[in-house]
Amino acid sequence: MPKKIISVDPKRLPWDQETPLHNRWHPDIPPVAKVSPGEKFRVECVDWTGGQIKNDDSADDVKNVDLSQVHYLSGPIEVEGAEPGDLLKVEFLELGPLDGDEWGFTGTFAKENGGGFLTDHFPKATKACWDIDGIYCTSRHIPGVKFPGLIHPGLIGTAPCAELLKIWNEREAALVAEEGTAMEKTLCGCLSTRPLACLPEPKGAMLGKLGHFLEKHGKCEKWDKVASEGARTVPGRENGGNCDIKNLSRGCTVYFPVFVPGALLSMGDMHMSQGDGEVSFCGAIEMAGFLDLKCTVIKGGMKILPVIGPNKLNVNPIFEIGPVEPRFSEWLVFEGISVDEKGVQHYLDATIAYKMAVLNCIKYLSQFGYSEEQIYLLLSCCPCEGRISGIVDVPNAVATLAVPLAIFDRDVRPPSDLEHFAKGIKVVSRDCCISVEGGAVPNDPRLKSIPAPKE
Repeated sequence: MPKKIISVDPKRLPWDQETPLHNRWHPDIPPVAKVSPGEKFRVECVDWTGGQIKNDDSADDVKNVDLSQVHYLSGPIEVEGAEPGDLLKVEFLELGPLDGDEWGFTGTFAKENGGGFLTDHFPKATKACWDIDGIYCTSRHIPGVKFPGLIHPGLIGTAPCAELLKIWNEREAALVAEEGTAMEKTLCGCLSTRPLACLPEPKGAMLGKLGHFLEKHGKCEKWDKVASEGARTVPGRENGGNCDIKNLSRGCTVYFPVFVPGALLSMGDMHMSQGDGEVSFCGAIEMAGFLDLKCTVIKGGMKILPVIGPNKLNVNPIFEIGPVEPRFSEWLVFEGISVDEKGVQHYLDATIAYKMAVLNCIKYLSQFGYSEEQIYLLLSCCPCEGRISGIVDVPNAVATLAVPLAIFDRDVRPPSDLEHFAKGIKVVSRDCCISVEGGAVPNDPRLKSIPAPKE
């Protein structure tokens, strides 16, 4: 086994791990480990919520999840010799769940606590728990499905430099400033109640060796500065970050731009499986897990990345897909066009088209014995394939969602005999966990267990 440089215990609080974790991007968060180029190493990660979600039959923990804390990341890891302008080549050797913690969860957030892609259709918090057995997973909350996972980190990236961090915060603050004005992006009216961006927020911040917000907020000048500037980990950006790309699995290679000395690589948000788009937001099979990696440095390599934007820092990672992935031979494919569910025409809007493809799939598959909530969760975490199939034929963009038929224990293709279809359908024995609508109060009761700092 490669040398383990970061260990975690999912039974311990995220701010009480042997090696400090962090949940913000900032160049001044110190590294917690160091590796040499070519060295093979193992990193363990807690789940992205830091253990807020339990393996039980209630969705109340998802309803009231405290999102100011996420994502909990392992790192930063200093790579010896890496300098700004280099490329960091990261090879994924092996990934998996932590021993003795082979389970995961999928959920949708409550409308009043951030919501998700289809919040206007599914405002309640929901949850499905999954048992992981080798490469396969099953759920007591979505009976009748079984599929192999493509294990990957939803989030991995290098630290931003101060200039790039300033770019992030300024452009995202400008977006938030549009909220409620005539400048607000038109898409907001089609994906209701979503925040436009998550700006720096000291509440909930965990800054690695610099400490946790309940111990440091207002008591340490350096901590306060980093927490007030540190970018939230919610979106993917130039450094990689929370891109939720399911193909970042065994055998893949990612080329990350290096913005600070040592690169300062961090990772987390481990997924057992994910559908393209991760449409329910808390939507992969979220788990605690490990990654075996190898890093090498390509000196001056960042110049090979295309600069698409006004600043030389406006670059993005590139990656090679590994040779190992689930194989399916039969798929049922659903189409969506950029005409929304109210019949309103949009112009070449791929987001609306994908939303309609997902809705078409949910409505269709719910005729085969499942609730719509179960299918929504399933599409977020099963190995379904999303595509932008047409983006040039005015006025309609076309998106498709392909679902592998083999994951079901029943035939979900259109039946040849509709008269006998309803009589023969098998209704699943139980539903996913669904919380009551309204009254979500973001709260992590474990925070009360942190002792007050000594004077």
